[in-house]
Amino acid sequence: MENITFQKILDSLNIKSIAENYRNLDILTILISLAAAFIIVMFIYWIYKKTFSGVLYSKNFNITLVLVSLVTTSAVIIISSNIVLALGMVGALSIVRFRMAVKDPRDVGFLFWAITNGIICGISAYSLAVISALFIGLVVFILSKKISVREPYLLILDTKDLTFDKISPVLDKYCYIFKLRSQIITEDKTELIVEVKVNNKKITEMISDLKKLEKVISTKLVSFQGDLEEG
Repeated sequence: MENITFQKILDSLNIKSIAENYRNLDILTILISLAAAFIIVMFIYWIYKKTFSGVLYSKNFNITLVLVSLVTTSAVIIISSNIVLALGMVGALSIVRFRMAVKDPRDVGFLFWAITNGIICGISAYSLAVISALFIGLVVFILSKKISVREPYLLILDTKDLTFDKISPVLDKYCYIFKLRSQIITEDKTELIVEVKVNNKKITEMISDLKKLEKVISTKLVSFQGDLEEG
């Protein structure tokens, strides 16, 4: 039986032919792939900005999505043209550890979307890239707008010995769900922190009615990143 060596495996893969194909890679194809990746990732950029519902919008993260997509496209073009570079890149990435604190799980989805866009454009599957981007963008846009109608908030009330039972009728009138999270009692005042889920169109009316209550000193409504427990 003939011994199988690593050199024979490389010879069977026809490395020289693959390397020659890489050297003859069409510049126009590279530019088209990068341009397609850029146009589609700018659509992702727009979707992220329009559907963002957090407290602080990070433009740097959005720019990072563009860079990640373009870099991934370049890497996939190299990998698909030269198996030697592909093996080298796998080895290089295996010793690199990326550390980034992702505060919103939604950002992870956009990051994977940008990477996937780079992969698809890198293999020149432009129709798939366009159709998937439009479909995913539509789904994200619809879900974000639907959820934003009933956003969770933290309602902070500074009162003079006002109990939670006194404000419950007002909250019950405007809120879908509300739950007392904290009650701090001092000699001068009582601070109530209530987690509420309210229709955005009724926020002004709710705050106005709360201010009309006796012993209410001030009211604050803070956007809250989380899901209020139902039931």
